[in-house]
Amino acid sequence: MTREEVEAEIRRLLATETRTVVLSNKLFQQGTGLFKQLWTTDEEKRAVMASDLFREAMERVRDLQYRDVEALREASRVLSEKLPDTEFRLTLDTPPTRAAS
Repeated sequence: MTREEVEAEIRRLLATETRTVVLSNKLFQQGTGLFKQLWTTDEEKRAVMASDLFREAMERVRDLQYRDVEALREASRVLSEKLPDTEFRLTLDTPPTRAAS
């Protein structure tokens, strides 16, 4: 992909992907993330990491993380009220059978 195509794919994902882990992996995963495709040198890496697009992506992932934490807090509160004598552990996961966007 060209730089323009990679950046367009990043913007598309930022606008459409709502699964935190999926978005984070597609953008930032070591070796395979889209942002990694935008640099070949340390100097280019620093420039990409200082870009508005990179900051926007970091903010989007952080916002989704906050959303997830709040949803888990609410679920935990409801479970504690409904099942007060039960131990439980809540986690968020992406089902392996669900196709990634």
